[in-house]
Amino acid sequence: MEKITLEQLESDFDSIFDRVEKGESFHILTPDGKDVMMVPSEEVIKASIEAGIASPMDDDYFKLYQETAEAS
Repeated sequence: MEKITLEQLESDFDSIFDRVEKGESFHILTPDGKDVMMVPSEEVIKASIEAGIASPMDDDYFKLYQETAEAS
């Protein structure tokens, strides 16, 4: 998984997002140390959690998004 800084993501968002849509994943390094991942699918998220390189989110916004996406 390629590591990039938050600044790199902000300056080249469209290109990086296109790469994610094509299946690539990114580990985004943030200034506050609360790194995030940008991944193409739920399967990649699950595999990353199982491998210990990501931790599950307990976030009401994320849960609402999931429920809305599942209802669509």
